[in-house]
Amino acid sequence: MTPSSDAVAVREIDGLNRRDVDQFIELPFRLYRDVPPWTPPLRIELRERMNARKHPFYEHSAAGFFLAEKAGQVVGRIAVLRQRFYNEAHQNDTAFFYWFESEDDQAVTDGLFQAGEAWARHRGLRRLLGPVGFIQPDPPGILVQGFEHEGTGDVPWHFPYYETLLQRAGFEFHRDYLSGYIDQSFPVPEAMVAQGQAALKNGGYHMQTLESRSAIRAWAANFFSTYLTAFEAVPDFYAMSARDFEALFERMRLVIDLKTTKGLLKGDELRGFVLSFRDVTPGLKKANGRLFPFGWWHLLRSRAQTRQCNIIAYGVLPEHQKGGINLALLSELLVSLRNAGYDRTEIVQIVKGNANTHGDMTRLGAKWDKCHRVYHREIPSTDKS
Repeated sequence: MTPSSDAVAVREIDGLNRRDVDQFIELPFRLYRDVPPWTPPLRIELRERMNARKHPFYEHSAAGFFLAEKAGQVVGRIAVLRQRFYNEAHQNDTAFFYWFESEDDQAVTDGLFQAGEAWARHRGLRRLLGPVGFIQPDPPGILVQGFEHEGTGDVPWHFPYYETLLQRAGFEFHRDYLSGYIDQSFPVPEAMVAQGQAALKNGGYHMQTLESRSAIRAWAANFFSTYLTAFEAVPDFYAMSARDFEALFERMRLVIDLKTTKGLLKGDELRGFVLSFRDVTPGLKKANGRLFPFGWWHLLRSRAQTRQCNIIAYGVLPEHQKGGINLALLSELLVSLRNAGYDRTEIVQIVKGNANTHGDMTRLGAKWDKCHRVYHREIPSTDKS
């Protein structure tokens, strides 16, 4: 850990101030500049999230953004969130922290969290939990296992020293999220596929695959309501507004994989789903956070050439999780992945201890190689700094 020889100054910034926002966004681009496993986010997406006048998050919740500076240089940042839907669902007073980045300096980390705690305390919040994002699909946690593997836009890479900084700041373990992969070396389990087909037939279900990109929007409304119901019993789950979902949909619609995104229907009603993205990590790296002048071209080229698919979400309504329906959905997915010619399928951040999903994916050949950890600590009733 680097010793702190200069005083650390932490200030809250205005999400509408161009210079402040630029400094907030640019910090990880400096910190990770020579770190090959890191995948840069799109700057425009972060800028949109920070804009309280335009982003739907601020219609129901609130966020504060903080920069830590030392000797005139930005050395750390953090976002602190009051997520109304989470606190209503779990009947508590929790603040999330997100977008934490820091040099290896405990004074920087401590200063950021003291400022974040003061913001949260002023709003009547009593606990810090994170990293947890603006909406449920935002990738949670700090990477604590799998540093040798490349990060993606959906499975971020962090410095190993982050875990130590958080523990020294008084944070304790809250929950782990596992990511893994299925590669082409694993044979299609023909017996499982046959059992799955029988389960579909016996239960009166059938599978739906998206036929075109124009069909995605019509499918999205049914997906949104089914998603909320399928995940409501998952630990730490929280809903999002319809406008939140619309903003998320605009971000994801161009990378949804038509061949492997599946709907499980009974009659005309959506009862389960697998949502898959075409992996565009090489394009994100070449774009280096910018869509223009050529970032958009790198992303489209990566989408067209990728040999990897990322499973973002998988769920079945609780009353339909019987008779082998879960495995029917996943075995159908596995066949589609092979037919689509993918060499590798990334499974994105499943709650550790989720026996159904973890067990199903393991039976399909998943190898678990990354772990992200969410931490928590109580907020003192008075500021002790």
